[in-house]
Amino acid sequence: MDASLKERIDLLHNTNQINDDIFHRLPDIFEKVEKFLDVKLTEENAGSFASHISVALQRISEKKAVTEIAAELETVIEKNPDFYQYAKQLLSENSGDVDINAEAAFITLYFCLLTGRENE
Repeated sequence: MDASLKERIDLLHNTNQINDDIFHRLPDIFEKVEKFLDVKLTEENAGSFASHISVALQRISEKKAVTEIAAELETVIEKNPDFYQYAKQLLSENSGDVDINAEAAFITLYFCLLTGRENE
C-alpha cells in the first residue's frame, strides 16, 4: 500500500472511524482494486476513494449503510456494470443482509474517476 494512503488509513483507525477488522482488510482490498483497475492507488489519485470505502465498510459493519441511489449514480451504474458488480463484491464480505447497492454505486463512481471513464 502506498505510504500516504497508509497514513490516511492509520488516521481513520486511530480516530475510531474504522474498526480493527476493516483496518486489517484494507490493504488486501486496495491491492485487489489496483489489479482490477490496473491503476496504482496513491494519496493523490485515491485519497478520497480510500476514505470513502473505509467508512462505507464501517457503515456496512454497523448495519447503517447508505441506501438511496441518486439518479446520476443510476446512470453511472448502467454505463459501468462491471465496476458496479466488482464494487458489490468488495463490499459484500461480512455484509450479512445489509443492502450494499447504494454504497457500491458510490464506489463505482470512484472506479470511473480512477480509470478516466467518468466522461463516457
